[in-house]
Amino acid sequence: AYFGEQPDFVDGSVNINGDDSIELFYDGQVIDVYGDVNVAGEEWNYMDGWSYRNDASAASTTFDLASWTLGGMNAVDSCSSNAACASVFPLHSYKHLSTGLIITGVIDGPRTGGLPKAIELYANADIPDLSLYGVGFANNGGGSDGIEFTFPSEFAAAGSFLTISKEATEFEAYFGEQPDFVDDSNVSINGDDAIELFFNGQVIDVYGDVNVKGGDWNYMDGWSYRNDASAASTTFDLASWTLGGMNAVDSCSSNGTCASVFPFHSYKQSLSNSQ
Repeated sequence: AYFGEQPDFVDGSVNINGDDSIELFYDGQVIDVYGDVNVAGEEWNYMDGWSYRNDASAASTTFDLASWTLGGMNAVDSCSSNAACASVFPLHSYKHLSTGLIITGVIDGPRTGGLPKAIELYANADIPDLSLYGVGFANNGGGSDGIEFTFPSEFAAAGSFLTISKEATEFEAYFGEQPDFVDDSNVSINGDDAIELFFNGQVIDVYGDVNVKGGDWNYMDGWSYRNDASAASTTFDLASWTLGGMNAVDSCSSNGTCASVFPFHSYKQSLSNSQ
């Protein structure tokens, strides 16, 4: 009657009154909490109201009010349905944007054939199965091409960087190491091509605008790198990136000797950590 759909589960013990905390268990251990189990209500009180987790905030065994939005006590008084209420509970809207991988860099290189053409990604959490992620290369402003590269089913540790290159030889010549993955069919980026990162088939991060060829984010014969502590976003924000400039790497034979150095594997997830 209130939400227009049936609940997934029913349990008569769900007798919460707004000043009651919630614990989530996995294999007998607490892995997430709402509120303080030793306190009745206080600042997190949702009596005759609601509270909802903020996008990209993570599970925690210590309650953090900053990770939540409260509708306010008595916010739903006299409401007959969620849709008709002045204070709408944001049902099924949470987005876990920090789901492991983010795009951290892209380069359109100066060596023969415009190589290396590559992207760099960063794992901000342990990833048990990389195959849940994929990358799309939206060429020439023609819109999304969907997932074109899918990672193999393998583990990636938090704090690790992953590189995908069109080929390996020129990548190694430029950066002094092999790329983690090679895809000669799809990584044909030319500086004016946008990048999409997918998780479970949904876009979770982008570089550039898939419907625009280049624009102010153009990295042709150059590079772009994510600023420290900036987060994944499905809407591109130029302020989260540093561009080397178009033609910045022309005539360079290696990253180490170039006047415009691509800041390889340097992204830090927060300004206070060393990862």
